[in-house]
Amino acid sequence: MEFPDLAQAQQKLIDFFSKEKKISPSEIRVIASPYRICPLGAHIDHQGGPVLGMTINAYTLLAFVPTADGAVGLQSRNYPGIIQFELERPAERAGISWGIYAQAAARALQEEHPLARGLSGILDGMLPGCGLSSSASVLLAYLHALAATNHIRLEPWDYVRLTRRAENNFIGLNNGILDQTSIMFGRRKHLLHIDTRQEKVSRLLDPLGESHYRIIVAYSGYSRELTTSGYNSRVRECREAAQQLSQISGCGPAQILSDVPAEAFQLHGHKLAPEVGRRAEHFFSEIQRVNDGVVAWQQGRIEEFGRLMVDSCRSSIESYECGIQPIYDLQQIVSSADGVAGSRFMGGGFGGCVVGLVKHSKAVTAAADIHKAYRQLHPEVADQAAVYLARSADGVRFL
Repeated sequence: MEFPDLAQAQQKLIDFFSKEKKISPSEIRVIASPYRICPLGAHIDHQGGPVLGMTINAYTLLAFVPTADGAVGLQSRNYPGIIQFELERPAERAGISWGIYAQAAARALQEEHPLARGLSGILDGMLPGCGLSSSASVLLAYLHALAATNHIRLEPWDYVRLTRRAENNFIGLNNGILDQTSIMFGRRKHLLHIDTRQEKVSRLLDPLGESHYRIIVAYSGYSRELTTSGYNSRVRECREAAQQLSQISGCGPAQILSDVPAEAFQLHGHKLAPEVGRRAEHFFSEIQRVNDGVVAWQQGRIEEFGRLMVDSCRSSIESYECGIQPIYDLQQIVSSADGVAGSRFMGGGFGGCVVGLVKHSKAVTAAADIHKAYRQLHPEVADQAAVYLARSADGVRFL
């Protein structure tokens, strides 16, 4: 199954919004904010580790028009209810869970820029809550819309910083910058190497292209909610590991694991408490997988890159200890499919998707086989589970 065509999805949303609000289509602006995959670099961006990201052709679309005052009104094609709040009081909850993202974006932006004009809009996500960072995707859509409506000029790294502020301070998710950086800087036919500590991005051209492989996105049917899963507790355990290593090794104060030299972990990692020691083991081994993955990618060795993805997933399960059984099952099914080089789960493993790389000639058959096998193993989510073939895409933009 392919994701919807972007131009057709855009036109359908404009037509619906125009009819709903009785406004001219020419007045409506549309933002396409893509989802992202992270082939390597699992769970280490919040510790300043290097990661690999790529935007794909699945999107959050936001169609909107400015309002004359500070009123914000939003609908969603994915979720029920209407979000309404005033920019003067964005902290007031609208009583609908998905509204927290618009309010968080407004609060983060308002801390630096006065917002006089709101917006009326409608959202449509192609696969929300799937572990492909639809939350960062929608936050960036809101930030772009509010900035444009209020004639605020922001640089790409401003959007990255504001999205993290919205997530950390107003949503309660203690994540890093992988998601929003990937979505801001994504470029078709490129893999991003993101230094989350130095906040630098390198674009690595795909030497093979889609004639050689496709991206498989297998949705488990289980949506994830990271703020109520084990995500934040794992972040806390990583910080505890950093603090313990700094004390044991005498390497100086450390708040996150990238503050600790790899040599300190090699010499003293066995002295850590078992649970936090496993978190540190994942961090330092994942850095090596990212470094090896960059070389494999640039040399077009997709099979080796895929094996690194499998190793990353194994470490996520055994050392980082995240995930749920259906996701484990789905990852095994994807990686075992004919033509698949490797796969790992996205979204922390607490529900969501498994992403893999598959030979182009085997892609359609592999997708069908994965879908059938998983639905048979987990009939309780047979109606929700889906398998897509994706492509790389450009980052967030106005259409």
